[in-house]
Amino acid sequence: MDYTENRTSLDISIGNRLQRIANVLLINSSFIDNPGLLNGKMGIAIFLYNYSRYLGSRIFTDYANELIDEIYQDLNINTPLDFANGLTGIGWGIEYLVKNSFVEADTDEALSEIDNLVYRNSLNRPFLLENDKDLFGYGIYYIARLRVRENDDDNLNTLFKKQHLIYLTDDVERILTQKEYLKFNIVSLSTDTINSILFFLLEMHRIRLFPIKVEKLFHSLPEFIELGQYSSNDKSAQSLLHQLTEKIIPCISDKALQSTFRKILKKADIKVTDINSADDNLADQFIKYSWQQLIYAQYIKEDYASLNNDKRVFSIIDNEGNWNWRLDNLNKNNLGLDGLAGIGLGFLNGRIKDELRTGKSEIRMQNNIE
Repeated sequence: MDYTENRTSLDISIGNRLQRIANVLLINSSFIDNPGLLNGKMGIAIFLYNYSRYLGSRIFTDYANELIDEIYQDLNINTPLDFANGLTGIGWGIEYLVKNSFVEADTDEALSEIDNLVYRNSLNRPFLLENDKDLFGYGIYYIARLRVRENDDDNLNTLFKKQHLIYLTDDVERILTQKEYLKFNIVSLSTDTINSILFFLLEMHRIRLFPIKVEKLFHSLPEFIELGQYSSNDKSAQSLLHQLTEKIIPCISDKALQSTFRKILKKADIKVTDINSADDNLADQFIKYSWQQLIYAQYIKEDYASLNNDKRVFSIIDNEGNWNWRLDNLNKNNLGLDGLAGIGLGFLNGRIKDELRTGKSEIRMQNNIE
């Protein structure tokens, strides 16, 4: 069997598995009480919207709309704020859906309540990280909220968001230079947390907001980058850290600091295209890659993870024993983007990129229309 036949067979198999993933999520997602982005309904809705667009069918779009309605109905003052499970991730998800034309809305209106809750909590909380694995969700959320109108300084909402991003930069300073996390029983920061802070600083530099403070904070990063490179065996997170660090170097005016960053990267010798690992860990790395690609898209290289890896990942997941084990162990904590929906989104992104390269997408869409 030649490469083309192998590729076609794999495409068909992944297509069948995507259908099964979507069906499982369709049946089970309404029973989840977590509305969040990574572990709950918002992430599932994002997968279903993307899958429905890929198919050229509204079946899954209609159901994703119902999930969004359920999320809004369940929001209250007790909804957590964190990015994985709470308001900052949910708000980010709404911005993503509007930006990518999955839903139509004025996000200043649709997210006004979330904006207010996030703003009040960020001012009243002494520290903005829940634990050592928490993402800097406040920063990621407000960067997303500003993105569409970042140059519209005649808009009061834009000025408000920029003001709050300046406050959040002060919070990053308390994390990086004053290490206030130590006061809250956090011994060190995870690679995921460090990545989210690097992303925030890169975005602040891109929009030229509070540049003196951002430049100053770049000087505090080397020890955290080294920590992130060696604190875990999470190759997807480490690979992302490598890429974000590469993006920071041209933002730095201090030549000595640039040299320090380059030495750190050289010492680590992490290959950004390598997320290979043992079979029992590869699927987890693939899931992590999928949601990282969603959130940090503009800073991730096209070859961040080899798209050919989907063949190896699929061979593991498509094993009926492995697949049945996953179905038997489904629960409310592993259906979202950090679980089954993440596997689906990873395969779907791989199929879309492969079709764009080979010109198959137009043929498939025409067949769907017919």
